[in-house]
Amino acid sequence: MSKKERDDSDDFGGIGFGRMAAVLAVVALGRPWQTLKELFGLIRRLGRRVLWLVLAPFRLVALIVWSRTADRRPTFEDHLHGEDRDLS
Repeated sequence: MSKKERDDSDDFGGIGFGRMAAVLAVVALGRPWQTLKELFGLIRRLGRRVLWLVLAPFRLVALIVWSRTADRRPTFEDHLHGEDRDLS
């Protein structure tokens, strides 16, 4: 055995993709309701993440528009131009 190889009982580096899929299928079929619960949870988390990423540019634009149209106090230029109405 070379120095790079480890003799760990929990090392799955030598298992091929087919065997890994078979082990995963056996574990998933052993507890089907738990598997479905975890799968739906994963789908829900991914959906929320994708929705958040899709809506991020729209939220940024809304924040910019909201900050530009927020109430403001009259400035000196407003008084110079005769806009004496109450802007607040």
